[in-house]
Amino acid sequence: MANFIDLTLECNGRTMTFGKSETGVKREFGITKIEGLESSEYEISTTDNALVDGSTVDGKRIKKRPIHIEATLRDDRNNEANRQRIIKFFNSKYVGKLTVDYSGTKRNIEYELEGWNFVATSNVYNQLSIVVDLMCPDPFMKNIDNFGQNMADISKHIAFPWRVVKRKVVVPEPYKGLTLPGQITGYRTLTKEVHLPNDGDVPTGLQIQFIAERGPAKNPKITLVGSGKFFRVRIDMKQGDVLLIDTNMRHQVIELNGENVYQKIDRLSEPFELQVGSNYLEYDADENYTNLDVRLFYTPLYLGV
Repeated sequence: MANFIDLTLECNGRTMTFGKSETGVKREFGITKIEGLESSEYEISTTDNALVDGSTVDGKRIKKRPIHIEATLRDDRNNEANRQRIIKFFNSKYVGKLTVDYSGTKRNIEYELEGWNFVATSNVYNQLSIVVDLMCPDPFMKNIDNFGQNMADISKHIAFPWRVVKRKVVVPEPYKGLTLPGQITGYRTLTKEVHLPNDGDVPTGLQIQFIAERGPAKNPKITLVGSGKFFRVRIDMKQGDVLLIDTNMRHQVIELNGENVYQKIDRLSEPFELQVGSNYLEYDADENYTNLDVRLFYTPLYLGV
């Protein structure tokens, strides 16, 4: 498969496309130069050693990501309609999103517009060309998919050939299955431990939704197995309540039905992220854990594309 690059900028309900697709379809703009997709600058903090050679590394930090794009509009009509459309798109008042498909590898990243302009030309009838500088405060590229899983999901359980049974069938505890006469279509697995793989380049946070689907529950807890780290919220949940825990470093929240309840966190709780590779999470509650649905959402992060 030939190499290709397909970019889409989205901002304030408008879109602008660059490059060409996997099938060779040409986008609005042809790209003449692009920088910043593969990596971002980083910083190493050190302290000089007093009595021995060298320095001690205190920390490492990946800095904001600059992305530079130079492109030419394929439409050769240098007219006011095209100029005004481009001018309206590049509005620094709004946050935008860049989506990249680089030879089949797809990523996206949010950006702020740092600056842009038309390329100066002595002939006003030349095709419109632009230079755009984007700044991404969060330097990591994201997987375009948000992965999710329900730890207390329904397992399909249908046998063929289909046969109607005259008696009433009940799935035994702890599955709390359906008790419909003559058929079993599924049962709750109630898996208290689940495997979450992170194929990104760095650790990533996750969102946990505890939903009191079948009745009340007390003090729900989620644990990163093997690390000793957990989140417990000391709260009595009523049927229908939704407790959200977000462990992303830029957006750590604990909300019950949309209201901040961070003060209800167990003081021994410690924020955690999904490490690169395999992660195992386990959930529990002080009372009635079987009443909970536990939904997990996370997005792997990458150094570049």
